Amino acid sequence: MKRIALIALLFIAFATWGQKPPAKFGDIPMEDMKMTVYPNDSSAEAVILVDYAESAIKYSEHDGFQIIFERLQRIKILTKEGLKWGDFSIPLYHNYDNEEKIKGLKVVTYNLENGKIVQTKTKSETFIREKYNANLNFTKVTWANVKEGSVLEIAYTITSDFLFNFQDWEFQTTIPTRWSEYRASIPEYYNYEKFMQGYVALSVNENEQVQNSFTINSSERSPIGGARTTTTSFSQDKIEYQENRFRWAAKDVPAFKKEPFMTGSRDYVSKINFELAFTKFSDQFSNPGIKRYMGTWEDISKTYLDRVGKEITGNNSLKNKVEEILAGVSDPEQKVATVFNYVRQNILWDGANREYPENSPKKTLEEKKGNSAEINFLLASLLEKAEINVSPVLLSTRDHGFVRETMPVSTQFNYVVCLAKVGQKSILLDATDKFLPVGMLPERCLNGKGLVASAEGFQWVSLQSPTKTKTFYSADLKLTDSGELKGSLKIDKTGYSSADARKSYLANGEKDYLKAFTEGRSWTLSKSEFQNVNEIHQPFKEIHELTINEHITEAGSTIYLSPFILAKAKENPFKLEKRTYPVDFAHAFDEMYTARITIPEGYVIDEMPKSKVIALPENTARYSYNAAQAGNTISITSSLVINRSLFTQEEYPNLREFYSQLVAKQAEQIVLKKKQ
Repeated sequence: MKRIALIALLFIAFATWGQKPPAKFGDIPMEDMKMTVYPNDSSAEAVILVDYAESAIKYSEHDGFQIIFERLQRIKILTKEGLKWGDFSIPLYHNYDNEEKIKGLKVVTYNLENGKIVQTKTKSETFIREKYNANLNFTKVTWANVKEGSVLEIAYTITSDFLFNFQDWEFQTTIPTRWSEYRASIPEYYNYEKFMQGYVALSVNENEQVQNSFTINSSERSPIGGARTTTTSFSQDKIEYQENRFRWAAKDVPAFKKEPFMTGSRDYVSKINFELAFTKFSDQFSNPGIKRYMGTWEDISKTYLDRVGKEITGNNSLKNKVEEILAGVSDPEQKVATVFNYVRQNILWDGANREYPENSPKKTLEEKKGNSAEINFLLASLLEKAEINVSPVLLSTRDHGFVRETMPVSTQFNYVVCLAKVGQKSILLDATDKFLPVGMLPERCLNGKGLVASAEGFQWVSLQSPTKTKTFYSADLKLTDSGELKGSLKIDKTGYSSADARKSYLANGEKDYLKAFTEGRSWTLSKSEFQNVNEIHQPFKEIHELTINEHITEAGSTIYLSPFILAKAKENPFKLEKRTYPVDFAHAFDEMYTARITIPEGYVIDEMPKSKVIALPENTARYSYNAAQAGNTISITSSLVINRSLFTQEEYPNLREFYSQLVAKQAEQIVLKKKQ
């Protein structure tokens, strides 16, 4: 019998994982309304009282299989700083003319007035729909009448045809969570890889397989006795299947605290991610067999090039522009630099990080602005017309999270740069930052490895900075009889410190740059000179003549002198005794400080810091301090060298102790006494 239609798929009763939901919309306990401080974290500006969701794959006659995601979240506002939690965004995936649909959106604020709970419903006309990129829109809501002490509640349902986009779940955010629970129900036909990460122990981690069934109604039309009339017969098939049910929950989850020198929180918060690996349908369905979704990096590279590769190899109208840009330039490496500098100087980045361009290179050139993908695809297209071997490189920015090489999923990427090859030399390029020279990626891109997508196949490339960032401070000072330090200060900056200084100087002007430089300091600048302001390949140099009314303490005939006027670590940046996340400086760096201080006649040096060297294993970090005297002149040399950008959690105790000793050493003073 040939089936010509799948009329209906009837599920039997859907179980609720054996447990009641942890909260019911509108049922607010009075003790939560009266709460003024969260007992588990007295510093919390707000607390998520409950965050509960269910995801289930269901079938309807009209739409087929869909993901139904239902969520309820309740937040308590504790302080004025917590009012910002009154804004909420709901992401909705879309593709061409199909989009995830949100329904049943309820947004209510509860306040305690004269001992009674008063509701304020947020009107639906205040909801805002905002486009984010080619595949993502946001529905944004703002609770009405939010104040300190409010309880905010939101509930909604998302219906999705995108079975590959099973909802992920975060158990942790930047405020504490009292209870977070996620349930999933997945028929055996859909197989998802589940990736759990984070440092929060789950209170509940359950799964079970339940025997279930549904009925397929089908029909067949047959001719009667060779005539043109037909008869339709109906049949039903009952199909037994396994339903996989999962329940995860976490209790009293602490707030995720961002610590110094780390990438985005999404690398470390406790969460679970889903990726559709394959589907497997039996012959009773119209699409029987196995279909794989989670492929390989080779697949991802090819798919990316198939979608946007023509933006590089096409756009032949740009050939004339390339000839204009490269007039008189024949050396391949110089071609790369010339084209890069043209795009860098003439196309404005709109601040958006994207891995796909929305406009063509030609339109980006005409409009002279674009997102990161549009600018870098324009760069790649121009280089291709200049006969340079160039490929796109997909990456994840530091705030977007690490790329896990064991998980070949394209959603890990949110950015694209270029890789130009000249002979045996490979040059990473990103033309969005006007203050970075050729070969230096913006600091936001220094995040592990990038995926090179080329016609020859994929490869991984390190995103580490090719050069060290260095800052040199050189002070030549004289201690006057009036207790001031007078003299000169020279500063040389290279790498990212040079780019940051140049950006600040050119964006704000010299006056504001100097104001920021002296802010919080008792300094008077009599003259300042800047060199290489516009030469981004050269060090950014500053020379100041100044008078300093600090760093000196007089006590009778004794003077206490702090020799560091700059480059001093006032406190250890690593305050936690134990750290669960790695330390990521983004790039290696050196910081050198030298000071030549002449003391006044009639004073002698009573105490001087001793020289010291501090080093970590394998010289990954090194600090040296040297103090010397020659007549009435004191010479100080301080050198901090960080040779590696990433330190693991296991290395953290040594790194923390390294900085503790550094801070203590730089705090030591020189003691001068008046001659008797």
